[in-house]
Amino acid sequence: MPNLTAKQKAWIDYYKQGNTAAEAARLAGYKAKSDKAFQNIGSENLGKLGDYIADRDAVLETPRIADMEEINEFWTSVMRDEDEMTKNRLKASELRARASGAFVEKVQHSGSVDVNPYAGLTTEELRKLAGSDG
Repeated sequence: MPNLTAKQKAWIDYYKQGNTAAEAARLAGYKAKSDKAFQNIGSENLGKLGDYIADRDAVLETPRIADMEEINEFWTSVMRDEDEMTKNRLKASELRARASGAFVEKVQHSGSVDVNPYAGLTTEELRKLAGSDG
């Protein structure tokens, strides 16, 4: 197995977390001038690193970022730990519920939206208002 660069290891991590190949390239720190360039980098990495994606844990020395499965397992273990303080158990259950979309926050907005009073005018009408004939 060849030595992988830090960016390649990071790319594998981000890709395994469910990001697209292009987004994984962006998050891993690759430099590109356009979205298309990030797509090209991601595509190249899929080809070059495809064998290592499935074996991520064997390729990487240490996990970089906890994935949602690991986070959910942690929250669940804290929530179920009867020796844990009640406030910690409640917080863990809340975070687990939020992560699964159990809470929907409603935002109420009040106020007015300014409308362009000139939006319906023709070019000729606008010129008259501006004091210009032409």
